Amino acid sequence: MAKKTWIEVRLLVPKNMAEEASLHLTDFSGRGVIIEEKGAPPGGVLIRGFFPPEEFGPWQHEELNQYLARLAGYNLFPLGLELLQVAEEDWAEAWKTHFKPLKVTSRVVVRPPWEDYEAAPGEVVITIHPGMAFGTGRHPSTALCLRALEEVWEHLPREPQPWQVLDVGTGTGILALAAARLGAGVLAIDLDPEAVAAALENVCLNALGDRILVEETPLASLRQQFILILANITAPDLLSLAEALAGRLLAGGALILSGFLEDDLPAIQARYLALGLKEAGRLTEENWVSLILRRA
Repeated sequence: MAKKTWIEVRLLVPKNMAEEASLHLTDFSGRGVIIEEKGAPPGGVLIRGFFPPEEFGPWQHEELNQYLARLAGYNLFPLGLELLQVAEEDWAEAWKTHFKPLKVTSRVVVRPPWEDYEAAPGEVVITIHPGMAFGTGRHPSTALCLRALEEVWEHLPREPQPWQVLDVGTGTGILALAAARLGAGVLAIDLDPEAVAAALENVCLNALGDRILVEETPLASLRQQFILILANITAPDLLSLAEALAGRLLAGGALILSGFLEDDLPAIQARYLALGLKEAGRLTEENWVSLILRRA
């Protein structure tokens, strides 16, 4: 019996387009992708996605070429598309080879479920299955949010209500899991049912079902206020949801924003400061920003 093969799609894009391109390929393939710098020229990243042969043909190939052509219109280099045929077991092994335990911050370690990790004193270990949703700790915006979370959580007043932290656009649930490991009760929301499913799986993997509630809920439908809100989403979403995010923040609380580049910072600052919030901190990595805002 012939071994089943898969089509591996490799997109070469500039590093600052890694999030955009990985989300595009995730949506396009319906499966998780691998992001790596190995094998890419300086300033570039390689994004690898996998398709069964029956799901990838001339139409899909042309669509990916058109996507890269649109990126090229912004004078972004390097760019490239490569197609390979791989055995099914090679695809499965690629995941296990790529995803190893990673110390994302001074305290937080992220590991896949197939890798054991013995925590050092003071470390917080989170198990993440790298499925379809965004958030394995490897993207700068996620790492920045985790660092900001560590900075602010110990200095915030403790609320007696069950859900003290709101994670907006939770993806894999990584930020919610980190907050719960630090002792918070977390409401994690996302409009993407696949992200909700991924987050629920990771909550189970970490045995944190008593501390995290995951819902497919619009932010506008919430009425509770929170002492800490995490929002690692796109710049347009941060601008459009600014009033709703600020409105859900308790007095004395902190709002951590990320998922945007330094070029977007002035517009986001102006929008949130106009709503009465004060900047309390800022973290940057590879042109990505995490902004910490406080309500007096």
